[in-house]
Amino acid sequence: MIYLCEREIGFDAVDIGFPSVDGCRAIVLVTAGGLFGYHLNGTLNANKRDAFVNFVTQHVYGKSLRTLYAASAGAGLPADHAELRDIATALNYNGAIYWGALPPGGSSYVHFQNINQNTCSITTRPWSDANDSVPGNKGNYVPGANRTMANGAAPGIMYTQVATAGLVACYPTAI
Repeated sequence: MIYLCEREIGFDAVDIGFPSVDGCRAIVLVTAGGLFGYHLNGTLNANKRDAFVNFVTQHVYGKSLRTLYAASAGAGLPADHAELRDIATALNYNGAIYWGALPPGGSSYVHFQNINQNTCSITTRPWSDANDSVPGNKGNYVPGANRTMANGAAPGIMYTQVATAGLVACYPTAI
């Protein structure tokens, strides 16, 4: 299990969690080896896109691309969908792209779980700073081969756990 903070890119074979997604996009690419995630904040630009693409293509499990997902508040704007298509093009990915519409009205915790190295489930619940952004859920940032920052310096602290109670299914639609 890996939790990705804003601007962070990472890989896990089974689970990726995205704390506090509101205007950000939780992007996940399913491959034959697992899940690649990107907690994209702000507008996608060439540097951010290339950071994600390079992380995927240079990773040992960055082959055999299966499905591309994103989740954020609402149905996504045409610009959001264009960003995903831009990432897909840069990855030479021609498969299905899905958007998971998160409930509006505040941040969400979003959890992607690998299903048979082909697809994933998406579950979500409201984010609560009072309950989730607490010292017991955080630890020192530990860099490694399965995580990197798309832009900017790494935070000093990262999430090491987030409660899964209350997660509900988010059913994505093809874009």
